[in-house]
Amino acid sequence: MDFPLLVAAALLISAVAVILAYATRSYAWCATVGSALILLLHSKVYVDYQSDDAYISFRYARNLADGIGPVWNRGDHVEGYSNFLWVALLAATRKLSLDTVDVARWSGFGLSVAAAAGACLLARKLLPGVPGRLAGVVASLALASSGPWAVWAMAGLEGPLFATLLLAAALLHLRERERRAPVSGAVWALVAMTRPDGILLFGISGAFKLADVASRQRHALRDDEPGATPANSTGRGELLRLTIWSAGFALLFVPYFVWRLSYYGWLFPNTYYAKVGSGLDQYDRGLTYFAQFSRDYGGPLLLLVPAAIAFTSIKRGPALYLGALVGVWMAYVVYIGGDSLLHFRLFQPILPLFYVLISCSAAALVHDANFERPPPRAVRAVIIALVAAGFIAFTLQPSVDSFRTTEAEQEREALRVRTEIGTWLHDEVPPTTTIALIPAGTIPYVSQLPAIDMLGLNDEHIAHRDLPLGATSAGHEKYDTDYVLDRRPEIIILFDGLTLAPITAHDYAGFNSFIPALVDMAHSPRLLREYEARNIPLEKDRWFNILVRRDAGAVLAKTAPSPP
Repeated sequence: MDFPLLVAAALLISAVAVILAYATRSYAWCATVGSALILLLHSKVYVDYQSDDAYISFRYARNLADGIGPVWNRGDHVEGYSNFLWVALLAATRKLSLDTVDVARWSGFGLSVAAAAGACLLARKLLPGVPGRLAGVVASLALASSGPWAVWAMAGLEGPLFATLLLAAALLHLRERERRAPVSGAVWALVAMTRPDGILLFGISGAFKLADVASRQRHALRDDEPGATPANSTGRGELLRLTIWSAGFALLFVPYFVWRLSYYGWLFPNTYYAKVGSGLDQYDRGLTYFAQFSRDYGGPLLLLVPAAIAFTSIKRGPALYLGALVGVWMAYVVYIGGDSLLHFRLFQPILPLFYVLISCSAAALVHDANFERPPPRAVRAVIIALVAAGFIAFTLQPSVDSFRTTEAEQEREALRVRTEIGTWLHDEVPPTTTIALIPAGTIPYVSQLPAIDMLGLNDEHIAHRDLPLGATSAGHEKYDTDYVLDRRPEIIILFDGLTLAPITAHDYAGFNSFIPALVDMAHSPRLLREYEARNIPLEKDRWFNILVRRDAGAVLAKTAPSPP
C-alpha cells in the first residue's frame, strides 16, 4: 500500500466512524471498528514491522514452556528480558502448541484495538456529554494513525499488553473515585509484572489516592454536624478502601518479586544494567529522544491540557491524574536516555492517555468557547471535522519517510536473512555449538544454540561492567572482548547479514561500526590468532561470514575458508 492510499483510507474510515458515531450514538463501537481498520492498514499492510528484540522474549518463553526455565541458556540465571507477564503468556500459548511468533503479533494487534476502545471510554471520564464522546472517537482514530502505535502493535514485544493494562488501571482508578470497588491495585500489579518500570505509575496512582483520602477527610471534618456520619468513620472507611487497594497489588506483585529476586539475584532486570547508567550524556540522549517525539507527534499539543483545566468544564481531577501519568513516564524515559529501537517504542504505552488528553482538551476549549455570535451548528461541525482530519493526517505524516523507504524495509530484509542464518546453524552445526553475536535476537531463537550476547542484554558480566553510557545508542555501549574470547565460543558472528563476496581476514582488521563491542572485537589481536575467517554461500552470489575457533572441527568441516 502506498502512503497516499493509506492517508485517503484513514481519512475516509475516520469520517465514516465519526458520522456513524454521531448518528447512532454508538461511539465506542464506531471508534473500535474504525481504529481497528486503520490499524490493520497501517500496522500490517503498510508497516509490517517485526522486532529482532522480540525474539529474545520468544527464546525465554520457549525455554520456560519446554521446562528449561525462564533463562537465556540452559543452566544460567540471567534476566535478559523485562516483560515477565508477556513471556509467561507466550510460554502458556506455546504449551498449547501455538506458534509463538504469530501469537505475539496478533495478540499485539488485538490488544492495540482493545486499547483504542478503552481510550474512547476514558475520554468520557474527562469530558461529559457528546463532546467527550466525540473526543474519544477522535482519540481512538488518532491512536491507530500514530506511527509508534502502528509499528509496535505487531512487532512482537510487550508494548500493547503494557499499554492496555495501564489504560485499564487508569480507568478503574477513575471509577474508584466514584466510590466503586477498589480493584485497580490488582491491575497495577499486572502492569508492574509486564514491565518493572510500571511500578512508577502505580506510585503515582497511590499518591493520588492518598490525596483523595485526605481531601474527603477534610470535607468530612468541615461538614461534621449532628446526625451526619462522623468524620472519623469516614476516615476509617477511606483507609479500609486504600488498604484493600494496596492488598490487591501486594498479593500479586510481592510473591512475583520475591521469586524474581531469589531466582535472578538482582533488584532490576539485567537489561536495566546493560542500558542505564547516569550522567549528562545519557540525559542529553533522553532529551533528544523526547524532542524528536514531540516534533513528530505533536507533543506541544499537551499545552492544551492546562488551558482546558483552567478555563473549561473538563474534569480537573481526572485530567490532572492522566497528565501526571504521562508527565512522569516522559520524565522517566528522558532519565534512562531514551531507546535505540525505531519510532519511539518507549512512548508507545502512554499514547492512549496522550491522545485522550489532547482530544478532550481541544474539544472542551471549542465547546466552552464564548462567541459573541456563535457560528451555525453546521459550520461548527465542519470546522471540527476539518481539525480532526488535519490532526489524523498530521499523526500519519511521519510514517511516510521512515517505514517504506528505510527502516521498516531494512528490518524486514534483515529479519528474513537472520532467520535463514539461524536455520542453517540449527541444521548444520552440533546443538552444543556456542555462538557469540550481535544482535542476539532472531539468530539465537531460530538456531536454538547456546549464545553469548556480546552487548550484555543477556549476559550478567557484560551488563554490570562500569562503562560510560550516552555516547551512542542505548543498549549498544557495553562490551568485554577478552571475556567473550575466554568463554571460547565455537562461532563468532560480527556480520549478521549476507555479503556479495566472502569477507577476508584483512576486512575484519579494518572493520568499523558505531557499536563499540564489534569494533573492539574486530581489532583484538587475539581474534584472528584464535579464530579463522570462514564463509557459507547461503544464496546465489551471497555469503554468510563467520569466525570459527581453530579447533572447532565440526564447524570447520561445514564451512569454507575465506580469502586471507
